[in-house]
Amino acid sequence: MKRSFFLLLVLLLCLTACGKQTAPTVPTVSPQPSATAQTTTETTQADTTETASAAATTTTTAVTTTTATTTAATTASRQSTEKATTKPSVTTTGPATTEPTKATPTTTKQTTTRPAAPVTTTAPRTTTARTTTAPTTAVQRCSISIVCDTALRSGALDDAQKAVLPQNGVLLAKTSVSFQEGESVFDVLQRTCRANGIPMEFTMTPVYQSAYIEGIGNLYEFDCGAASGWMYAVNGVYPNYGCSKYPLKPGDVITWRYTCDLGADIGGAGVQQN
Repeated sequence: MKRSFFLLLVLLLCLTACGKQTAPTVPTVSPQPSATAQTTTETTQADTTETASAAATTTTTAVTTTTATTTAATTASRQSTEKATTKPSVTTTGPATTEPTKATPTTTKQTTTRPAAPVTTTAPRTTTARTTTAPTTAVQRCSISIVCDTALRSGALDDAQKAVLPQNGVLLAKTSVSFQEGESVFDVLQRTCRANGIPMEFTMTPVYQSAYIEGIGNLYEFDCGAASGWMYAVNGVYPNYGCSKYPLKPGDVITWRYTCDLGADIGGAGVQQN
């Protein structure tokens, strides 16, 4: 309705403007108007101009009002449309629902043991293992003694030499000692002197490849003359070779004696010294 009013008002304004333009101007021949008449005419024209300006202002205001009204109506219509078409987002916050944990059923497997089948026992064959015995060196025993009484009776020794010798001339009484199979008279003599603290000196003779005894108990060869020295006997017999060449047997009796006459004074005449 407001729009119709606005259109009608515009139409009236247009008609008014057209009437003013088409109205014929009647020339009036009259004497020059007086000052009062001119003033009246000017006043009338001014009123007409003010009226037209007021009408135009009113029209503009009406147009502005109508436009604002239309804009407001359009905005309201859009808001109504948006409210109608846009559904509000509803967020529903409910209590947290926790599903109960399903208990996993425990499955127990039953093991069925079949009865053992009868076992036929076969007697194992008896195997006789061969026993390999590593060769061992058997320990045997013998006896040994060391005597130098002939040197003390010879009178060839001075007092200093006699002082280092026992008065009865027995450096080592008959003593049972052990030996291993394959050892010689020399091996037993060397080990026994070391064990009893008796000094003993020897040399190896390359020609005979045997050991030669030079001194026992600080009594050396040639101390009682050119034919003096040490000799050994096994079971009362003086061998005719070196002591390192004589292999021992269990129960052997070894005797070492000092001779002043190439064995003639000890029962070993004609036998070389050790």
